Amino acid sequence: MPFKTIIKIILFAVFLFPQIPTATAVTDPDYDAYQKYELYLKYQKKDKYSKYKKYKKYKEKYGFENSAKKTAAKENYKKYKLYKKNPQSYPSYATFYDDYKKYSKYKKYVIPYKKYSRYSKYEKYNKKKYEKGKKYGKNKWKDGHSRYLRSQKNGGLGEATLKSGPLGPNISIGLYSYTKSDLRDETYIRITANKNYRIKDESGKSLGIIKANTHTKIQYLSNGNLKVYDSIAETNAGSNIYFEAADGNNSSIIFDLNRPNSNFDRYRGKIKAHFYDSPVADGDRIWIINTLPLEHYIWGIGEITGTGDANYNEAMTIMFRTYGYWKIRWSTQYASQGFIVINTSSNQIYHGYDWEVGIPEKEIDNHLQIKKATQNTSGKIMMYGDEIALSPYSSWTNGKTKSFQERWGSTLYPWCQSVRDPYGKHPSLSTNELEAAGNHMVGLSANGALRLASDYDYNELDILRYYFYKVRFQKVY
Repeated sequence: MPFKTIIKIILFAVFLFPQIPTATAVTDPDYDAYQKYELYLKYQKKDKYSKYKKYKKYKEKYGFENSAKKTAAKENYKKYKLYKKNPQSYPSYATFYDDYKKYSKYKKYVIPYKKYSRYSKYEKYNKKKYEKGKKYGKNKWKDGHSRYLRSQKNGGLGEATLKSGPLGPNISIGLYSYTKSDLRDETYIRITANKNYRIKDESGKSLGIIKANTHTKIQYLSNGNLKVYDSIAETNAGSNIYFEAADGNNSSIIFDLNRPNSNFDRYRGKIKAHFYDSPVADGDRIWIINTLPLEHYIWGIGEITGTGDANYNEAMTIMFRTYGYWKIRWSTQYASQGFIVINTSSNQIYHGYDWEVGIPEKEIDNHLQIKKATQNTSGKIMMYGDEIALSPYSSWTNGKTKSFQERWGSTLYPWCQSVRDPYGKHPSLSTNELEAAGNHMVGLSANGALRLASDYDYNELDILRYYFYKVRFQKVY
């Protein structure tokens, strides 16, 4: 999916609009429809009971003492009809007028209501409060009711059926890559960790346990093989080298990849060096891949700084989690390279542990608010009916978001509709300039979301409901 915008939300000039955001529903739209249609179903039961009461009343007034008398009256009814049609041929049938009249009333009042005779069981619905459900029988409520019931299968998970612990399923990120020539001669990858770590070759065989703060080096050898050395004797490890916590607790191990020209070289969780044998000429790469639980991944996402309103931060972390979860569930784009998402704006910018904790020497510590927002929304993703609502976002709009179909031609993302967005309208750039700067304007407008949170006190779910059509929210772990 072509997500192209790197969102770096910083302080922006506040400019006034006359519009106030329309208040959003406090429940998910389909759940709201479910509740309304349930009220309609109760109204239907009340209505059936009222017809039962009519049946009971008419039966008492126009019914017969027993079936024999009813059968006799029915026969006499038929005879009198013959008389009415041809009095001269059936003069003796004129005496059956009383039975004709009695059975006519039985036929008119009792028989049409006989089908309601079994609805005495609905007596408990004979209450005035259910009368208001009469107006909720239309298809829009019936359809929403059906979607909600479908979504509740598997506990409401729908597509979100990945098994995981409290930190979510693991996600693997392609951090960056090297060519074969990049890692030869005097150039290498150097790895260390904050606690003892284990190195494994491509078969999973342990090559040794390395003490904390001890460097290990990686180079390309030949024929798709990587060598590992320095902390251990030089070894051909094959096409994959695995680094993980020696004690098995990979949540607390921080690997330092020693990238001199980057502020971001520390990553929580497992690390893998993977040789990718590309089918394209000169496309071979050695990828450095980080694997960790989805919640920890969100802590290090660099799409926001954490300096915004808390509700804004929480809205964005739900977006990040939804995107990551969908990728784990469905994406095979980078399967051959050995990971699920890539650390670029085409997926989501990920800076790892350094972003998670901030950069003290640069007095950047508000990133900790991203972690807090993630914890406050733990396990929560956005869904549309049974579907995981994969949701794009960009920094600015021209005053209106675009539908997914309008921007990219697909009708498979009905939750991405066009909405008015005066809150995220850029103060000076034209539509063409915004698009040139990477603003596709589909889905959420980050600056608009920030303003809805800070100026209009929208909570995280209201923000997402404003930008996405009929979404609901599900805690999936």
